[in-house]
Amino acid sequence: MSPAAPDVAKRLIERWNSAGNPGQPGIEWPRERWHRYFPRHIDALQVLPNRLDREVVRQACSEAAVDADSAERAFIVVMAWGYGTEVGYGPWRTQRVLSQTPRAADRLASVARTLSEDGAIAAYSRLAHENDCGLRWLGPAFGSKYLYFCQPEGQSVLALILDRLVATWLEREAGLNVNPVPWSERTYRRYIEQMHSWAYALQCRPDELEYCMFREMANEGNSQWAPEGARL
Repeated sequence: MSPAAPDVAKRLIERWNSAGNPGQPGIEWPRERWHRYFPRHIDALQVLPNRLDREVVRQACSEAAVDADSAERAFIVVMAWGYGTEVGYGPWRTQRVLSQTPRAADRLASVARTLSEDGAIAAYSRLAHENDCGLRWLGPAFGSKYLYFCQPEGQSVLALILDRLVATWLEREAGLNVNPVPWSERTYRRYIEQMHSWAYALQCRPDELEYCMFREMANEGNSQWAPEGARL
């Protein structure tokens, strides 16, 4: 693990600071489609705004550790945020995850409790193993999103999202190979430790650094996640 942040990461944070530290814009989501797939949770879904941002999703996940129903609702909101508006099969894929593993919601609640009690790495490890709390069809990119949003405030080690865009930035710009698939506790631990080390050196939060990497790649790829006004 390199304790010194590379120059490219320094420039990334400097640009973000110069822009006024913008947060991630909310993403539109096809609410009616999600309502149809998850009528049991329609009351919770109906109160969500038309655009989901990180704070809205975090609030929706605040009780994930309480019970299975709360964990399932939290997971659905995380998935709706993660798929956004351009992926029409998001609700179907989410339903597949929840329906094709026995007691999937109980597993999600157990993971959320482990996250609260034992931290990010322990919770990731539980999701990574099918004979523990792993869910069929759930990969690390969306699994790490669930951990990020369900983590209670105050923990020193933050659960960070590790998806294709962030991993691509790290490999291309910093030479750090943290392939987000398949599930690997060793890879996720290395990623978490490196991001925390660099964030400390750069005087920012690790999740701010993660977002800046994601933001740059989304902007470059002209994706639905590009900042407002950046898409061509």
